[in-house]
Amino acid sequence: MSRRPYFFEIFTLANLALIVLLLWPVTRAPLATFGQSMFVVLPAFVVQTAIGVGIRAVWRRGEYLRAIRSTEWLTDTLRIIVFSALFVQTYGWIKLSVPLLHPHLADQALWDFDQALFFGHSPNVFFLDLFSRPAVLLRFFDWTYANVFVASINIASIIFLSAPGRRLRLGFMNSNTLMWIVGAWLYVAVPSLGPAYRFPQIWIPLSALLANTQQLQRILMTNYQHVLRHEQVNIFYGIAAFPSLHVGFEVLAYLWMRRVSRVAAAFFLAFIVIIFLGSVVTGWHYLIDSVAGAVLAIGCWTAVAIRKRAPAFPISCLN
Repeated sequence: MSRRPYFFEIFTLANLALIVLLLWPVTRAPLATFGQSMFVVLPAFVVQTAIGVGIRAVWRRGEYLRAIRSTEWLTDTLRIIVFSALFVQTYGWIKLSVPLLHPHLADQALWDFDQALFFGHSPNVFFLDLFSRPAVLLRFFDWTYANVFVASINIASIIFLSAPGRRLRLGFMNSNTLMWIVGAWLYVAVPSLGPAYRFPQIWIPLSALLANTQQLQRILMTNYQHVLRHEQVNIFYGIAAFPSLHVGFEVLAYLWMRRVSRVAAAFFLAFIVIIFLGSVVTGWHYLIDSVAGAVLAIGCWTAVAIRKRAPAFPISCLN
């Protein structure tokens, strides 16, 4: 059993303390919402772990049960669950704080940069036109963007939280924590709402085909207004575009899934395509946001993988 703090523990606590300190002159909300958010998030990770353990126990039986009975596995599991909930709290408050810490918006600059990359044309408009005929394609992205992402989060958590291999679990946890928190500070550095908020005239004519997306965008904007007015907020409803951590998560999960299962990796490769295109088509993100999210994920995975470079994990440790 490791008595030393892991990277994800130190990094989470340091950034949680930093955001509380930065917001202290403005609001005490990060501490006031701490118990409420932990009450919501912590049980979710416990349930995901239990589901994964149950599936693996039926599949691997004795071999798996022997591996997870160790004090080391149980202690690591507790630490990972607790700090998963803590880094969600930390990430959520950094993201919510964007309009309080850096109110200037960079949406026009990101739009212009996208056009420069795309030979003078907006990739948002291009892909929106491409996938709006037939209408079923646009409805596909309207439904899949949020639902596929939520499903992928749950699938990844179930797999990695219940895995018997210590290096795999800690590697994913370290890189995942690093990506989300660094990404949150990039939100602060390059504050932006996203094209659907900044250029609504492009998406409003297609409202009937983007009902799910636009309803969620209204909910998030209401919460954004609450942040500006220092009213009660939901830490899960922050708005920020650069980088796209939805795309980033799919890329990061895919990179780790390659060490678990080719089938699982193939699913996450498909998720990358769906979320990448969906983020642009539905107006949540500029193209550069998704590119930046993918680059950030690769960088975080590389940083952890190089540090922990070792022979490939044996199959018995992963499945």
